[in-house]
Amino acid sequence: MILARVEGSLWSSTQDPGFDGLPLKLVQPVDARSGKPEGASILAADSVASRVDDLVIVVYEGSSSRMVLGNPATPCEAVIVGIVDRIDMMEES
Repeated sequence: MILARVEGSLWSSTQDPGFDGLPLKLVQPVDARSGKPEGASILAADSVASRVDDLVIVVYEGSSSRMVLGNPATPCEAVIVGIVDRIDMMEES
C-alpha cells in the first residue's frame, strides 16, 4: 500500500466492464513524513469516493487490487481503499 494525494479525475467514454460504477483518479504518491511528492503519478480506481487534494491509501499491486474490486479479470493495478483523516507519528531521533 502507498500513501498518495488525489490530483484529479479521469473520464473515459469506453472502459472495461470491471470498472463500471468506479471513478478513475490520478494520484501522486507522497512521503508519509514530509507529504512531498515521490515518483510518478498513478491511475487508480476509486472505491471510496475521494476528492481532489484528499490524502488516500492506495493498494498498488495487481492481484490485491483486483481482490478489492471482487473480479480477478479486471485489468487493474491500483485501487484507492481509504481516505486519511490524520497521521500520528513519533518524532525522528
